[in-house]
Amino acid sequence: MTETVSPARLRVLFAFFASAMLLVSLRVGYWQTIGRAALLEGATDQVTSELVLGAQRGNIYDRTGAILATTVQLRSLYAIPSRIADRAAAAAALAPLLGTSSDTLRAALDSGAEWLYLRRRLPEETARAVEALGIGGLGFEMEPKRLYPGDTIAAQALGFVNDDGVGQNGVEGAYDEALRGAPGSLVVERDPQNRELAIGLRTAVAPRDGADLTLTLDLVIQTSVERALRAAIEKERATGGSAVVLDPRDGAILALASFPTYDPANVATADPESLRNRAVSWTYEPGSTMKAITIAAAIDQRAVTPETAYDDKGYAIIGGRRLNNALGKAYGRTTVTQVLERSANAGAVFVAQQLGAERLRAYLDAFGFGRRSGVDLAAEASGSVRPLAEWYPVDLGTIAYGQGVAVTPLQLAAAYAAIANGGTLYQPYVVATRRDADGEHRIAPVASGRPISPDTAATVRQMLVSTVDDGIAKGASLPGFSVAGKTGTAQIPSADGSYVSDEYISSFAGFAPASDPRFVAVIVLERPQSKLYGTVSAMSAFRAIAADVLREERVQPDRG
Repeated sequence: MTETVSPARLRVLFAFFASAMLLVSLRVGYWQTIGRAALLEGATDQVTSELVLGAQRGNIYDRTGAILATTVQLRSLYAIPSRIADRAAAAAALAPLLGTSSDTLRAALDSGAEWLYLRRRLPEETARAVEALGIGGLGFEMEPKRLYPGDTIAAQALGFVNDDGVGQNGVEGAYDEALRGAPGSLVVERDPQNRELAIGLRTAVAPRDGADLTLTLDLVIQTSVERALRAAIEKERATGGSAVVLDPRDGAILALASFPTYDPANVATADPESLRNRAVSWTYEPGSTMKAITIAAAIDQRAVTPETAYDDKGYAIIGGRRLNNALGKAYGRTTVTQVLERSANAGAVFVAQQLGAERLRAYLDAFGFGRRSGVDLAAEASGSVRPLAEWYPVDLGTIAYGQGVAVTPLQLAAAYAAIANGGTLYQPYVVATRRDADGEHRIAPVASGRPISPDTAATVRQMLVSTVDDGIAKGASLPGFSVAGKTGTAQIPSADGSYVSDEYISSFAGFAPASDPRFVAVIVLERPQSKLYGTVSAMSAFRAIAADVLREERVQPDRG
């Protein structure tokens, strides 16, 4: 007997199959239209791979073309522990070549890692020695290594590059993006076994190599500055120090030195304090080097002249406080020129009182104190000059001779450069040119202001010459050249708002030849063991630097 299907059931089956066909058609239509791009992309991902093409980091040169920083490709040693037949023997063989213990290497190989670096960026002779061992499970990968041919020379000014290829500190940090360039890419088609297809798709985007930088630093001058600074610090057994040399004509930095220093090739073992570029990031109370700024402001405002005199009793009373000369010396009738020659604190207070707090504060700002100079180096500090509303009456006196205000060595050098060049404050800079695929780009000097007139600058220059010829700074004199400069001795502020007992910062700021200044130098020594006499070593360092700079620049003597 034949079983029949009811019409109702047939209608249900027809509706089901019709709905299914409609859904399939819609899905096919979607992948052929809207979803086509995503489908192709997914399919392409299965047969193509993208390789990153690294860019070459730019070189750094000094102003004469000497290489200060460059990049080479070195081999990094990696291991796949599961493929090493005898890990103990491998560790024992590798240990003397890698400069580590076999136990340390064995622990790394037994750590359970599927893949690990054993040592990155090996010297080529070491890589060849490892290769000669023929140990299965070891391999090499090329990686860039930043080299500094001068070793520790200009370490803080240059900075360094970390293991990830990122510039840190100094020029390397400030110009990292320009130096690094941009990586490229290579897309290739592969078969299911991940083998490149000879006739497959290949799409390449070339890397853009980093720019080469030429600095204003001079390797010969930089070496001289570091040698002189180190000698002064070792003689004084000082805890640290810094030195800056500027070209006053445009603000170009010829040398920057800091101590303690470090080796950029061994940053991992360096003392963190040694990484700091003290020339731009260390602030200190400048002491009597500030007297030249106070006097320049007063002369510019015609509040005093070099011949203006007062009766020096060895102290000054201001704001109910007694401010003493060094060692309590009383000089009697003293001119403003002699204030610099004798470094009389009471005289600086006298000058500041003629000028007034409002005008002194304005000139400190005009000379660039209390704000960043804009130098093209990483981690610049701004120093500290409190707003006028926060000054007590006594502050007019103490700030006049460099106490209660904080500066960086670079700020002080830039201020003295304004006195040296006729009154123009330049923004210090260290990169002179940048060369990339678009050509060479020269950095133009930037004048950030004119704090004093040319006449005032000329007057203060002569007063500073007198300070070296006839005053407290005789130790900075040079045969055949006129030298302008001023010593500084300052107490060190403590955490409780007072000053550290019997510890000082000694400094000297000066330039030569005074008739046509070719350089300005500032030397600062932290906690010299000779206490108040640390300026003697600072002046000796200046004299050594000055002799080398004038010789290097072929400057003719301006005195018989």
